[in-house]
Amino acid sequence: MNTTHKLFSKWDILLVTIVIIGFLSWFLFQNFAPAAGRAVVLLNGKVYKILLLNKEAFYKIYKGNEYLMTVETKPGMVRVTYAANWVFPETEKDQVSVATGWISKEGESIVNIPNRIVIYTEGMKEKTEYDVMTAQQ
Repeated sequence: MNTTHKLFSKWDILLVTIVIIGFLSWFLFQNFAPAAGRAVVLLNGKVYKILLLNKEAFYKIYKGNEYLMTVETKPGMVRVTYAANWVFPETEKDQVSVATGWISKEGESIVNIPNRIVIYTEGMKEKTEYDVMTAQQ
């Protein structure tokens, strides 16, 4: 009778290796992702404003005459400081978009479902002299 028993099979070692590589990849992406150069504000799926993240500023977002949100920028960072909830006030009681806090890495986002606003960051692909660009609706 053979009583030798391996503690780990080759499949166990492969699985552990894959998990470690996945964790390291996630960790490196989180800590070494490119810094954001600008924030894109989408309203109803269309570009509302492009904010350069090179200074401290506050921007108010309106749909027509209706105030929806205040966005704050600092060099390399953006956040929502206040969100009015004109569609479903009960869905955003805790102001999730405000609680998201600062985002600063390329590809991060803030979503406000009641106001149909998405703010996401991206790197600076091209140089521009503008602080803010606004799309006419």
